[in-house]
Amino acid sequence: ESLNKYSPDNIFNMDEAALFFRAIPNKSYLMPDEGDPRLAGRGCKTMASKERLTLILCANATGHRKIVPVVIGSAKKPRCFQQKQPCIPYFNQRNAWNDKKNFVKWWDEVFLPDIRVWTKDPVALLLDGFSGHDRNVKDPNGQVTVFVFPPNVTSVYQPMDQGIIAAFKGGYKSRLLSHLVQTAGDNELQALAKQLPSGTAGLSYGCPPNVGDAIILVKES
Repeated sequence: ESLNKYSPDNIFNMDEAALFFRAIPNKSYLMPDEGDPRLAGRGCKTMASKERLTLILCANATGHRKIVPVVIGSAKKPRCFQQKQPCIPYFNQRNAWNDKKNFVKWWDEVFLPDIRVWTKDPVALLLDGFSGHDRNVKDPNGQVTVFVFPPNVTSVYQPMDQGIIAAFKGGYKSRLLSHLVQTAGDNELQALAKQLPSGTAGLSYGCPPNVGDAIILVKES
């Protein structure tokens, strides 16, 4: 009932998602010349990569407004940023997770400025009870009101968990594989990659993505 006064365009939901940004799908097709297609093919270490980033994703109920995603990593300034600055906000935290400090930073520097551009009408932001969310944040203009879900209902009522994050991750993996296929087996690129400083070679050199590559794919996805 509290949300009845808000237009669906002005009801937003935010949620975090872990992204294993280097991992590739662990299932694939075998070509006819690779033996019996019913047999399992050999995997690779990249399939089980546990290198993680955290994403802050937020959109309104109609999907007409998507707040720019935020990427959280453990490094304060990844080496790949020396070559190209991130195209969307990048925060850091020791465990590459969201905490109250980063939440307030997102609220002040990303969410509220985007809302001001989007509308001048009242806005509702729906949050779950995660301890990293500072539910005491206040909009100095009084435009945005925060609503927190009751305990133990997130898996049922969290809109972002109803397939939105899954679709986003599917788009990310699709783009990642597309880049990897384009450079697969290019020995010249891989030779050039070995001459670069550690942590700076990425998808454009036929290598697994670095944080900068992941940020670009997140924005595209």
